[in-house]
Amino acid sequence: MQYLIYPIAIYVLLIVIRYFILFLLLCKSQIQYPKYQITKADTVPIYLKDLFQTPIKELEQFGFLPCSYLQYQPISKAYQQTNWELLLYNKALKSYATVVIRCLADSVNLFDIEFYTFFKDKTLLLTVNGKQHGLIGEFPNTIVQDVYTSEISVQWQTHQDRLKQLTTSKTACGLSPESFAQALQIQMSGYVSNLTKTGKISPIKGTELFQIHWLTVLKSLNPMTQGNKKAANIIKQRRQQAKTDSSILQEIPIELEVEGFKQMEYTQTGLVGKKFRTWLLLGSLGLFIASYTSFLTPQSVVIFIAVLFFHEGGHLLAMTLFGYRDTSVLFVPFLGALATARKDDATLTQKFWISLAGPLPGLILGIGLAILAPFGSGYPDWVQKTSWTLIFLNLFNLLPIYPLDGGQIADLLLFSRFPYIGVLFKVFGVIILGFLGKDRPMMLLFAMLIAMGIPNSFRSAKINQKFQKELQRNPPIDEDNLLHFIFKYLKQFGYGNLPFSKRYALVKGLIQQQYESRSKWKTRVFLLVIYCVTLLGGMVGTLQAIAPSWVRLLSYYSQNSQQRIEQIRKNRQQQIELTTAALRTNPNDINAYIKRSRARLGLHDYKGVLADYDQIVRLKPHDIESRMTRASFRNRLKDYKGAIQDYNEILRLDSQNVLAYHQRAKARDFIQDYKGAIADYNEIIKLNAKDTYAYISRGYTRQKLQDYKGAIADANYVIQLNPKEAEAYMLRSEIRRHLGDNQGAIADEQTGNTLFKAMDEEDRS
Repeated sequence: MQYLIYPIAIYVLLIVIRYFILFLLLCKSQIQYPKYQITKADTVPIYLKDLFQTPIKELEQFGFLPCSYLQYQPISKAYQQTNWELLLYNKALKSYATVVIRCLADSVNLFDIEFYTFFKDKTLLLTVNGKQHGLIGEFPNTIVQDVYTSEISVQWQTHQDRLKQLTTSKTACGLSPESFAQALQIQMSGYVSNLTKTGKISPIKGTELFQIHWLTVLKSLNPMTQGNKKAANIIKQRRQQAKTDSSILQEIPIELEVEGFKQMEYTQTGLVGKKFRTWLLLGSLGLFIASYTSFLTPQSVVIFIAVLFFHEGGHLLAMTLFGYRDTSVLFVPFLGALATARKDDATLTQKFWISLAGPLPGLILGIGLAILAPFGSGYPDWVQKTSWTLIFLNLFNLLPIYPLDGGQIADLLLFSRFPYIGVLFKVFGVIILGFLGKDRPMMLLFAMLIAMGIPNSFRSAKINQKFQKELQRNPPIDEDNLLHFIFKYLKQFGYGNLPFSKRYALVKGLIQQQYESRSKWKTRVFLLVIYCVTLLGGMVGTLQAIAPSWVRLLSYYSQNSQQRIEQIRKNRQQQIELTTAALRTNPNDINAYIKRSRARLGLHDYKGVLADYDQIVRLKPHDIESRMTRASFRNRLKDYKGAIQDYNEILRLDSQNVLAYHQRAKARDFIQDYKGAIADYNEIIKLNAKDTYAYISRGYTRQKLQDYKGAIADANYVIQLNPKEAEAYMLRSEIRRHLGDNQGAIADEQTGNTLFKAMDEEDRS
């Protein structure tokens, strides 16, 4: 059932991302006063004039005739300040039509057509198509209507219908093209002034530009998103119509493709400002902390965050050194963190070192800490936790699984030039992440988002194979020449009709691969060797941290059993000599006593072990674990009274230590202090009334005191608690024999043996 939530979560995440990107775009957008000027036809680029012929033919059917070109500066500041509009006039209805060729060109939605009619009272009737949702605030003296239609005829009919209604009370005025341009500039400038007066936009210091207030942006997000959906439906309808009517498809000139690419680059550059990146970091960090505090201790959360900062800091440092811009770090709840930056001309070598700069320093630091401060070395607990978090996080990131750092390196050096193998490699990475994310929704979401980008990666790699060969034969002169070449090549491969966002992503990928492909195969091999050495070194270093004597273990398993025994004995004897020497220098070295006691235990020198634990207890008198260990060796050496003294002290320090009561009861039983043992079992039962082992042990002890009634009561109670407790039946069998109930004793013994046999069979299975 929980897996049904994942698609919903992805859908919600995509909606949030869409709103967030729109919010950033609106916050970054700059408003300016527009300018309109009639221009000569020879100033308009030829490729635009050729494109204008299509809407001219369509609008001529509605009574419009081309009359001029407008050169204008739009309200929203764009990459290219010089833009052209085609101006057409309908003399009968005194209405103008303007045609703008969209910069982010789409073969089925290339033209933006608007209808204008000015009245003598300076009111404007404006009919747009798929644009009204982009307006903020009121448009003074303007009646704006939007039809959201795939048919220009419907848009024009809507304008005529409203015009007919308005002419009952208003008089349309016929304007010359120059007067129309002037009136349009006054009207649009009034719109900008009104936005300023109402506080929806505010001036940017030192410029003539304005920016939209963030509260206005928030209020506009939902209307704009809904409007964008309606506008997208127009394109969808036109694509459907194009399947039966190929005339709808327009051939997009390469020059327009290049301009669209540059416009997109301009829009995305600096999309997230430095201040906003800081708030984004802090906000994502807060969500990240909240996502982990439910199942990690505060100390573990702090360590995890510190390790992630160290890892991502390595990426950021390398990015900065290689001239990347807009660097930032973002935390992902339930997952981890990622570092982002921009550089279009990054080389393969630069990308390699950026990917390696994250895991390599953390892995070195983690292995170093783990070797210097192993478990049981006396260092604070957080040191060991930090070292192993560093090791596991960074070693995992080095694995050749896309999109981990190691996976990106492998893809960069090996698979990116082979599209089919590269796709399989990425699919394999998605499967691995999906498997890891079966119990972690965010990991599964991450895997699905990666999977969504694989088709574009495949298209890019497929084109790149032949594209690089062409580039070698005809190397580009400059960036514009390269862009022309790429867009031309996309058309040849049949990708010219893709939505512009996908064409843009393809071109970006091809440009980056073009810079990567400049690296020689020797460089790739060299970097691959470095990666393999790093990964192997990380594994060996981790093994060294886990088992410092692993090399000796290899030689150990190559010996026969007698040689192994002798080698172990020598190693333990050497350990005893080394620790004894250390203790002469520092008689209060607890770790040395612990190490020597372990070596002596391996040689079955229990008296020596006990002597070491006498010193450990002397140095750590309130350490319960040390006293428990010493008591166990006292029991082994049959010093039961000494063991009881240890248990007494343990219970003084911790009156609810059930294990100490059990062990003291056993020791008292050995010295035939049966009443004392029963008293211990009574304390255990007070702490846990369902401790069956305590009841059975008390029953046997009561039997020794010939308290058969109490013993059989204990056995009966255990059987009542657990009818399958074999030991309880065996206890009751013994007591019944003492009481002369041989038939009952035999029945209990058979039941007990049957239960023991069933337990053995279950263990074997």
